[in-house]
Amino acid sequence: MNGKSKILAVALATLMTGSTLGAVEYVYAAETTTQADSAKQAESKNIIKTLDEAHKALGETRAARLAIFNGTPEIAGKLVNDAMADFKVVNDSVKDFAVANVTPTLKDDSYVPFDTSMTLSEDFVPTPEKQVTIGKANDHLAKGDKDKALETLKLADIDVNLSAAFIPSKASIGHIEDAIKLIGEGKYYEANLALKAIEDSVVVQSFNMDEVPTQGASS
Repeated sequence: MNGKSKILAVALATLMTGSTLGAVEYVYAAETTTQADSAKQAESKNIIKTLDEAHKALGETRAARLAIFNGTPEIAGKLVNDAMADFKVVNDSVKDFAVANVTPTLKDDSYVPFDTSMTLSEDFVPTPEKQVTIGKANDHLAKGDKDKALETLKLADIDVNLSAAFIPSKASIGHIEDAIKLIGEGKYYEANLALKAIEDSVVVQSFNMDEVPTQGASS
């Protein structure tokens, strides 16, 4: 991919989620969506629905680790309890949100997506016509209409890949339970390791838009 293609890809991904997915570190920010946006996303066959509580729980997990490092265990204790409540929602939402073909996977666990981004395919070659199309797609994304953006790109034969970040539901609850117990015992170093294990369990996977997996009980 040449420099111009990379810029276009990053611009597209940034408008999609507000941030790009990195391999080493994520910035977890609380996000809210309207019921109308959630319904539109759920109806899409090309967009993986993300769960706000999963995104929020990971933010609380990271914030709890920072609180431990900053010597404020009482704040860390509150944050891990908040994360536990959100991870319980994640576990209860597996039947609607989980994706089966995520690799690598933990045995007997379910992976729930919490973030997505779109990028142009590696073989994308920019032309004046395609740049106009991408501009139109960006306009749709800016308005929150992801389905219309994808339709616009497909009609112009512009290939797009979808990347999604997943978290295992059962393992996350187990680590949070450990962290709550360890903080209560004053074992902050060990509690930090339990929280770190949640972040380490995140899996990022990319899909061709024609091969986006189904979610929920039928996946």
